[in-house]
Amino acid sequence: MVYSCGACRYYPQAMIETAKKPEHLPPAFTNDLLPWIESSLAAGRNIMARSNQGILLMFEGDGLRLVVKSAMGCGPVRTARQKTLEREYAAYQRLAGVAGVPICHGLLARRYLLLEFIAGTAYREASWQDRDDWFAGLLKVIRAFHTRGVSHGDLKSKSNLIVGHDQQPHVIDFGTAFTLQDGFHPLNNRLFEYGKRLDINAWVKHKYHGRYKDASAEDRELLDYSKIEYLIRKLRGRPMH
Repeated sequence: MVYSCGACRYYPQAMIETAKKPEHLPPAFTNDLLPWIESSLAAGRNIMARSNQGILLMFEGDGLRLVVKSAMGCGPVRTARQKTLEREYAAYQRLAGVAGVPICHGLLARRYLLLEFIAGTAYREASWQDRDDWFAGLLKVIRAFHTRGVSHGDLKSKSNLIVGHDQQPHVIDFGTAFTLQDGFHPLNNRLFEYGKRLDINAWVKHKYHGRYKDASAEDRELLDYSKIEYLIRKLRGRPMH
């Protein structure tokens, strides 16, 4: 889904001198990438998509295909969106090396998130050589990032799932992710566990197109709605399993 999002101003190029350098990319490349990003945003070029959080740019060059996420807006709105982007970056740092999750190349100039472009087909339009095998792989991906202390929180949105050209499952857009904190943080722990339930429930929903009566007994056992979700589903007359 595409939304319009206005831009107001861009940070100066000099900011890269004090910013944390992106991982895995040579400094000479990132020095050239920053003005490319800023000029693209200013001129409205190379835009891959617009969302309610900001703008996605597509970069192709030097043997790389990158997605660049930029939080947009002004004032408190811009600040809130930037915090979301930083939280997403923290989630990708936790997920480094997890198969099925885009490689994160860092947060350039402290404000542009650089991500691997996943070549494939959007879940909504995809076809499979073996659909059951794909969903088994997707569950492994989900459990892998849960093990790393990250829950996605928005897997019900089909736009966050990709069937790769390699026929493997890929999960993108961790902007709504919950990251488990170390130590005693009751609220954070509850949000993380809630996000895990949302992820698994979404997996079952997608696998059976929402027809829970068709689900295997093993997969129905994975469903775990919160009290609020149970109430909403009951009021809407939707099946509980």
